Amino acid sequence: MATGVETNAEGEEAAGGAADVGVGERAVRTVTRRLLPVLFVLYVVNFLDRANIGVAALAMNADLHLSSAAYGTAAGIFFVGYVVFHVPAAMALGRFGARRWLACVITTWGLCSAATAFVTDAHGLYAARFCLGVAEAGFFPGVVAYLAAWIPARQRTRALAAFLLAIPVSTAIGLPTSGVLVAHSGILGLSGWRSMFLIEAVPAVVLGVAALRLLPDTPRQAAWLTIPQQRALEAQLAQDAPPVGPKRSAFGRATIGRAVHFAVVHAGISFSLYSLQFFLPQVISALFPGAGTSGVSALAAVPYAVAAPAMLLWSHRGEAAGSRTFVIALPVAVAAQAAALAALSHVPVLTVIALTVTVAGSLAIVPAFWSRCTGVLAGPHAATGIAGVNALGSLVSFAGPYVTGHLTDATGSYRPVYALIACALAVSSAAALRLPTVPTTAVPRTRTPEGPHTEDNPPPTPHSDRPTTPGRTLH
Repeated sequence: MATGVETNAEGEEAAGGAADVGVGERAVRTVTRRLLPVLFVLYVVNFLDRANIGVAALAMNADLHLSSAAYGTAAGIFFVGYVVFHVPAAMALGRFGARRWLACVITTWGLCSAATAFVTDAHGLYAARFCLGVAEAGFFPGVVAYLAAWIPARQRTRALAAFLLAIPVSTAIGLPTSGVLVAHSGILGLSGWRSMFLIEAVPAVVLGVAALRLLPDTPRQAAWLTIPQQRALEAQLAQDAPPVGPKRSAFGRATIGRAVHFAVVHAGISFSLYSLQFFLPQVISALFPGAGTSGVSALAAVPYAVAAPAMLLWSHRGEAAGSRTFVIALPVAVAAQAAALAALSHVPVLTVIALTVTVAGSLAIVPAFWSRCTGVLAGPHAATGIAGVNALGSLVSFAGPYVTGHLTDATGSYRPVYALIACALAVSSAAALRLPTVPTTAVPRTRTPEGPHTEDNPPPTPHSDRPTTPGRTLH
């Protein structure tokens, strides 16, 4: 029977625990408010500098005498440099810290993007795109690992969704903007597409310098967090650390197998997204020949304008469903069916609608995919593991525009490409059904008010995809 003193002590302990949770939640909100807008803007600029070649191609291909195959090679060779430098870049991030390394990466890719304005032939374009891939290699896996070092796992899907929303937003805004620049701009006596590369490279160089002040390496270095908030946030992040035993290795066979599994899912999605990303303006131009450069760019932005709310809505659905596999597998399966419909369609409007669903379905699962990936591959070498997944998946990203260009030249139509995209997405959807779940820890965790189980605190069945107790899951 408890005494009055014991009861009071238990009450004080519970009150202290509730206070710590409140401080930690306020810390997470502050981190989200301070860091996510910066990272979002950086990724908008990053993706724009990577993908604006799609609009440039409307005028650049004729100026440089590029066939579809040569253009596809130039667009895809970006990923060769990206893969070559991917893992070393992630290791450098761990060595030098996010603030200094990301500032260097951002500034360098801006300079490489600007250099594209001065190429004179296909080989010069290949070199510029390869260097851009090398420069950008450390950014995405570094940011994903950076978020994992700041945002507790149960809130991470929403944070990743906010960050990854930059993909459709940058394209939805960037395509029309790039189209206007290609059609109407001209600086230093350069043509529109050359001026576009110069103008759109400036934000990266400016933001690279600003990142030195805006991105602290750890919560301890964040002057905008109070000391209690720093400690509470570090305690929450420590709970997400995976168990490390004498036989567990960050680069063991099981870890490599999980990384390869994630890479297979990522590969099909990347093939789909980059095949369309780099060729969609040309696809729209073929479907609507009289639209003009600005009109084509605006129409090509429609699938990404639809994908942005789809990504947000599905990330919220993913929070409610937890680690159930349909969160990733279902949208990819729908995207595969839509791509198959585009392959069969001879009606331009129906083709655009089908491609819109393909893009939206492929992008909708990206936050849930990376949340699962960071949870499974978490640990001191998370950046390297994530980089490995991204690098293996990126090998297929090169194949996307490369195969699209050659297949288009060979057949004179984009419909065989849509059929190939449908097959790639079908493989990704099937692989997603067997994705590993976040491993459990040996030390029981205190349940939070949000629900008895979450993706990162599942019931003690390590390979179960379905929580035994339904409830709202927060990331």
